[in-house]
Amino acid sequence: MNRPHLLYIDDEEINRSNFQQTFADEYEILLAASGEEALEIMAREEGLSVILSDQRMPGMSGAEVLARSRELVPNAERIMITGYSEPEDIMAAINQGQVYRYILKPWSSGELRIAIIQAVERYQLKQENRNLLSALAAKNAELEELVRERTMELKKLQSLLPICSYCRKIRDDKNAWHELEDYLYKNTDIVFTHGICPSCYDKEMAEHVTLLRQRKSKEKG
Repeated sequence: MNRPHLLYIDDEEINRSNFQQTFADEYEILLAASGEEALEIMAREEGLSVILSDQRMPGMSGAEVLARSRELVPNAERIMITGYSEPEDIMAAINQGQVYRYILKPWSSGELRIAIIQAVERYQLKQENRNLLSALAAKNAELEELVRERTMELKKLQSLLPICSYCRKIRDDKNAWHELEDYLYKNTDIVFTHGICPSCYDKEMAEHVTLLRQRKSKEKG
């Protein structure tokens, strides 16, 4: 299992060394001596779980670094390390960097270890939630596609109307056969008006003419 990755930012080498020695057996440690160096690390490293930064450093302050980290590694948890006399720095870090918590200097290994454990757990829980939401979204998309395909299939089936090739009767969903007009009258909003097409007119007229001629022929006979 991959160990959580921590980024520790401090301009004092002794503090970086102490942090490395204290937590190297538990985590993958990345060190930065300035805010600029830290941003370079964030830009190239994937999967940072926790970012810890000292507040008072030359150049970029810890609050500024943590604020910038929101753009580069938005999912990482952020911890500020600051002195007792810096309440304004704490508020700046909370407002700008959305820090998870802050640790007062000089930090003790026990207090900082607990803070890191909780931050890592928080990061992992949020990551699991993101994975679950992503999987759920994928399942929902898959289900929607199946529903869409099934709906199209049903529409196609509903548009098929079984009709006898000889007598032109229609078969309903109960396997009963109906005259075309009766079926359409019962199952649709179609209203029939009756007329006669030219072909039928010629046919019917021809039959009537034939009958008339036969009748006249008999009368003469």
